[in-house]
Amino acid sequence: MKAQRIEGAVALVTGANRGIGRALTEALLTRGVRKVYATARNPEALRDPRDERLVSLRLDVTDADQIRAAGEAASDVDLVFNNAGVALASGITDSAVLGQARREMEVNYFGPLQLLQRLAPTLARNGGGAVVNIGSAAGLTNLPFLPTYSASKAALHSLNQAARVLLGAQGTSVFGVYPGPVDTDMSRELAFPKTPPRDVAFAILDGIEAGQEDIFPDPFAKDFGRLFESSPKASERQIAAMVLGSMERIMNGQNFTTAFTVDQTPEEAFAAINNVRGWWSGEIEGSTDKLGDEFTYRYKDVHRSKQKITGLIPGKKVVWHVLDARLAFTKDKAEWIGTDIIFDISKNKGDKTEVRFTHVGLVPEIECFDSCSNAWGSYINGSLRSLITTGKGHPNQKER
Repeated sequence: MKAQRIEGAVALVTGANRGIGRALTEALLTRGVRKVYATARNPEALRDPRDERLVSLRLDVTDADQIRAAGEAASDVDLVFNNAGVALASGITDSAVLGQARREMEVNYFGPLQLLQRLAPTLARNGGGAVVNIGSAAGLTNLPFLPTYSASKAALHSLNQAARVLLGAQGTSVFGVYPGPVDTDMSRELAFPKTPPRDVAFAILDGIEAGQEDIFPDPFAKDFGRLFESSPKASERQIAAMVLGSMERIMNGQNFTTAFTVDQTPEEAFAAINNVRGWWSGEIEGSTDKLGDEFTYRYKDVHRSKQKITGLIPGKKVVWHVLDARLAFTKDKAEWIGTDIIFDISKNKGDKTEVRFTHVGLVPEIECFDSCSNAWGSYINGSLRSLITTGKGHPNQKER
């Protein structure tokens, strides 16, 4: 596979408004491209007056007219990133699955195919260039949580194989990218460790410049890629075991959960939960009450973790995703990484407010389950409940 130089290139990125697409756009600018056509269904979200190299274009990859217009506008492109994607169906028996699967194929497979058909002559005129198709490890071995999404990414993988042969004669390189779980909106509900999009984006660019036709841009993907290359059947069994184990924990209700009721309103409970310093002991740095906020928690040298607020519905729900963690008292120091901490707030039949706490991923199989569940039980049922009912929680004295 011919390596592609990033510096000085003219790139086009689909789905550039968030996630991997946004990270790729920023990484390309950092690496010195001459121009980036950043495309999205809503181009208003893409404009950046600070960098004149960024050109925003409206592009729904399922719209043939918009693909034609984007192709005409990007006549100087030599590096195409097919990144736009959707994941909709979580099963195969739901009544909506056929429509969801068709939509996934339209965006994840036919979209890249249409854009490739339109831009292949342009790439040939501009010296060959390269196409980079952002697939998924799920396209190599189906992830049963996302069965039809996985199938659409498998179709894209097959397209990569054909395009390498068919476009090779005109000097166009075709790169396939197979990430594992990445910390984006699409994977928010997956309780696996996730890699930041920025890290994935730079790893993709490194792979392109190294001429790696199959790029595995994160730790999970690298391990998976090695297993897949040695034995596709072994990778299938590994994914099946991982998914079944997670499903069993969910079905058996093994994630630690606890709940209490109070006379106060859901809004008052919501406000108290977001006042994390008022009920959770230790040192807390960062804002804790806005969607997208990230804050760190540290208690002595025993526990350190970094949380991102990924769900915030006033009076109803708060969700934290654990980005990083270190537990000094367990063999696996990173047991919390990739888990989710959820507060559900509702009115029960007695017109009281129920607060239900669930730590998704804190299950009996992991070493910290006993000590961590005991600690959570004390903080939730004691300190947080007191903060809601009396206005004063009982966090321990901070240790410095």
